[in-house]
Amino acid sequence: MQKIKVFLVDDHKLIRDGIKAHLEEAQDFEIVGEAADGQEAINKLKETTADVVLMDINMDGMDGISCTQILSQELPELNVLALSMLAENQHIKEMIKAGAKGYLLKTATEQEIKQGIRAVYQGQNFYSAEVTQIVMNNLGAANRKKRSRFDPLAPLTSREKEVLALIIKEYSNQEIADELYISKRTVDAHKRNLLEKTGAKNVAGLVVFALNNQILDNE
Repeated sequence: MQKIKVFLVDDHKLIRDGIKAHLEEAQDFEIVGEAADGQEAINKLKETTADVVLMDINMDGMDGISCTQILSQELPELNVLALSMLAENQHIKEMIKAGAKGYLLKTATEQEIKQGIRAVYQGQNFYSAEVTQIVMNNLGAANRKKRSRFDPLAPLTSREKEVLALIIKEYSNQEIADELYISKRTVDAHKRNLLEKTGAKNVAGLVVFALNNQILDNE
């Protein structure tokens, strides 16, 4: 079995040791290194073959956001998965913009962490349920401000924007249909258009699209 090579970045050794112990219990993970701050991580990763970097944000020295930005530019093959105590929408947004493929809170279960590592290794985005909820909670205020800076190459209609807002709020297709007074078949069509225009593969991808285009509030 090919193992996923994981590199840990956290300024607390106890946390690194705890994560390492849990991951090493699984057969598909190999811990290939660790660092206590962003600069140490960059230096070591240039000399280490890794698949996934589990990245803290708030660290002494270089923080995780700056480190992720540099790694995205210099080692773009790496998949960064944030693991942080910071639960503010702004930090989530900054990490995604820096190049992180996913975001977990340190309250995440052992299973969620393993699931997140496997997902980003396979090229997917991964956000824990708590993180997705934080992002969704910031959607309403942003919509009231009517901010919609979508990619000009993938313009969304006003109706598609309404559907997007309700999808991220976890409305079902039938609930969206009832809310907007349209048929479920029309909702299905709008959802297909949204996925095609944004390049998203699922709801998590739509959350990333909304973040990157400031559909969600920063506060």
